[in-house]
Amino acid sequence: MTAAILAAVFISCRSTVPGTPMAAVRTSSPEEAMTQLRERVASFGGARSLMRVRATTGGRTESFKAQLVVPNRHSMELIAYTPLGTTAVTIRADGDKINFVNHVAKSSWDGSPEDLARAMSIYATSMKPAEMAMLLIGLPAADGVEYIASPAGLESASTSDVTVSFDPPQFPPKKVVVRRGADVVEIEHIEIVATQ
Repeated sequence: MTAAILAAVFISCRSTVPGTPMAAVRTSSPEEAMTQLRERVASFGGARSLMRVRATTGGRTESFKAQLVVPNRHSMELIAYTPLGTTAVTIRADGDKINFVNHVAKSSWDGSPEDLARAMSIYATSMKPAEMAMLLIGLPAADGVEYIASPAGLESASTSDVTVSFDPPQFPPKKVVVRRGADVVEIEHIEIVATQ
């Protein structure tokens, strides 16, 4: 029993994600940075991030580790972990098809991006989940979003319902804050890698 608990703690503390570290963006202007970022979107072959998340929704705050897997521009998977490193929630999206599994409550549902946005404040109703996932790793994948860049990467992105800010404004991002109304999700990327 003790060995199983120690193994779970060891797995939850592991910070190395398989893949190749993403190269930083270093340009002389915000316009040049946006050009480079859009080129990376066009040639995107997959990414994975291990992250710490602090979500404040409805006045309640939760902190957890999570893994964001973006195999391509059209699909994503978010895995949230319990403090012992077991899977708490898994969200899979392929285009407009969403599968949400709560492993703790032993429940699941299939739905639309709008259903996901109602369930989790991190998702914008104006973007597909994979587009939002790419934005969280610092890539401007969605149309109809107002992007502000620095010479090193995205500074912020805004839609009609969500504002995403990057601190510092760089690629790959370190800290990302998503605001939707009174809800705030703070993400610290421990490691982001390309998986192609």
